[in-house]
Amino acid sequence: MQQDMVNLLNKIYDNEDYCYGIDYFGQFLNELKKYDFAEILAYQAKFPVSYVLSFMLSSPSLWIKMSYLDWVRVMSVLNPRPKPFSREICDAGYIDIHFLCKYIKVNAIEMFLQQNQFSNEDKKKLLQCSKKVSDLLFVDEIEIENLDGNYFVDKDVTDSVKFAFLSTGKISELKYSRYELSKYIGRQLKEFLIIKN
Repeated sequence: MQQDMVNLLNKIYDNEDYCYGIDYFGQFLNELKKYDFAEILAYQAKFPVSYVLSFMLSSPSLWIKMSYLDWVRVMSVLNPRPKPFSREICDAGYIDIHFLCKYIKVNAIEMFLQQNQFSNEDKKKLLQCSKKVSDLLFVDEIEIENLDGNYFVDKDVTDSVKFAFLSTGKISELKYSRYELSKYIGRQLKEFLIIKN
């Protein structure tokens, strides 16, 4: 990992001081574009998930044109993942899954499980983590209001990314309610443990 990228990401994080949004993160975009987005996320996985989500929602130019395969690569770079019960719920070890489910509204859990390059242990940890944070994978009213193109990226942008994803036929929309998502993850985990053990 490049030291100058590490220094930049630390500087952005240390100076942010809870002043989220496009106005803050936008000033670093030209520098950030020099680096690989997957590497940027991999380094930031140790930061709080709220911070990394704010970073992503404030810098859509870094990910708006990413393809399905680009996101699979991000998932690969972020592996191996931390054990879901050895980290706090606020940690960003699964930031890619969290972001795609919550804001792009595609089933990134299923997407991850379909990848042959990930081990059975990787998939089990993903499901355990998803079960732990499933209530956080939904956008509340205040978060929707912030998707206005001024504070964070406009909701129209996240919708267009979702439709581009769905048009590939490789990923499905995440349509579940909170209860349905929890049940879906529970079923997947149960089946996975039965089949893989």
